[in-house]
Amino acid sequence: MSFSEIACRSNAAVGVRLGRWFCFGCRVALIALCSFSLSSGARGQQGATTLSPSEAFRAAMDPYNQARAQTNDLTEADKLALGIGMARAAHDCVALSAEPQLVDKPEQRLALGRLCLFGQQFEPARVALVGYLALPAPAEREGALILLARAFLGLDETGSAYAQVLSLLRDYPYDGQIHLAADLVISANEGWAPDPENEMIREAMDLCEKQRSATLPLLVQGKALPGKEGDVVASDLYADALRCVALGWSVGDGGAEETLNKLAAIAEQPVWQHTAELPLMQQALARTKMLGKPVPVAALHAHQLNGAGALGARVLPLGRGTVILAAFTLWSPSAAERIRALASAAPHSVYAVTSWAANTGGRDVSSPSAVAALMAWKKTVPAQVPLLIVPDAELQAFHADQFPAGIAIREGVVGSNAVLADGGAVRMVLSSARAKDEKH
Repeated sequence: MSFSEIACRSNAAVGVRLGRWFCFGCRVALIALCSFSLSSGARGQQGATTLSPSEAFRAAMDPYNQARAQTNDLTEADKLALGIGMARAAHDCVALSAEPQLVDKPEQRLALGRLCLFGQQFEPARVALVGYLALPAPAEREGALILLARAFLGLDETGSAYAQVLSLLRDYPYDGQIHLAADLVISANEGWAPDPENEMIREAMDLCEKQRSATLPLLVQGKALPGKEGDVVASDLYADALRCVALGWSVGDGGAEETLNKLAAIAEQPVWQHTAELPLMQQALARTKMLGKPVPVAALHAHQLNGAGALGARVLPLGRGTVILAAFTLWSPSAAERIRALASAAPHSVYAVTSWAANTGGRDVSSPSAVAALMAWKKTVPAQVPLLIVPDAELQAFHADQFPAGIAIREGVVGSNAVLADGGAVRMVLSSARAKDEKH
């Protein structure tokens, strides 16, 4: 998988749809990799004021490009190089924004916006991109609108980001990049309120409807969604549609059940039989069908790992009170980050759960090396979060095939069961756990 794919989707096997080992700020910082192609290499280190914005961007990316040229994928060296590049980008963004004479050409305004986004300097990015789009005929208007939407998201101005996506939908054919931009706005808006009249929810639901109208016909035909930086695969389109079903269900939207039935029918189409996409679609469908239904197992029969590395038997009932299961594996990069976010909002309800088989892909039995690895991992999450190793059959009863995943259970009923791809998914789990009225 290329880094641009990871930076755009953080999905499933590597930590879920887009790079979800990145925090939101890191993903936004890498938007230039999603919307523009980068050439390898850069000029040597020079003073910030001697470089144009496009040169500064290439220079900021150079440490990362050098690290990515190595054989291992997603290494600590990559992350360190990325941080070095982002720090340089932030510095050069500020310096170049103060010297407007260096941004005397349209393409340099766009490059400055890209540079500032990479450095997570969202306000200078917004200014540069608005300036570029104000030109009489900007050559890369579509890409600039995508970048501007992400700059607004970095500034927590979700309404303005939504407006940019509407412009994209109005003026350009629907493609993978527009779909991903809509995804980010949906994520930024979902889970804040269980009220369909809430403005943020209305915007998210509107984009969900627009996504469905564009992607469901493709899924019926067995097709992916083409994009300039690569296709959005069918299983991702399917998961995005189901995500919107869960959002609709959470706010009492009567159309959610109808969409769910359409998606169930799509998964049964002959075109998907014997494809690699079908199992992913089926698991995602099964997770969504669990919403509002009783838990598939009455209790988890676990071994709890304590700080000394000892395993003690524990039974966790799921039929009363509120329980949030955060399913993880040692190789799911964003798991600890997502569990910390859940625990900060619901400190006494979150359980980190895994199985031996989920981590090894082999037999569901313990080993000294697995115990040692889990002990080291436990130190990355809050101490009050119990780490439970459950039988793989119990874990798979929740159709956990992508990690990390969040399962909110209230009084024995599943309120949320989703891959924790982003902050929006975390909020949806927490919202379901806090719900006082059963929906469905």
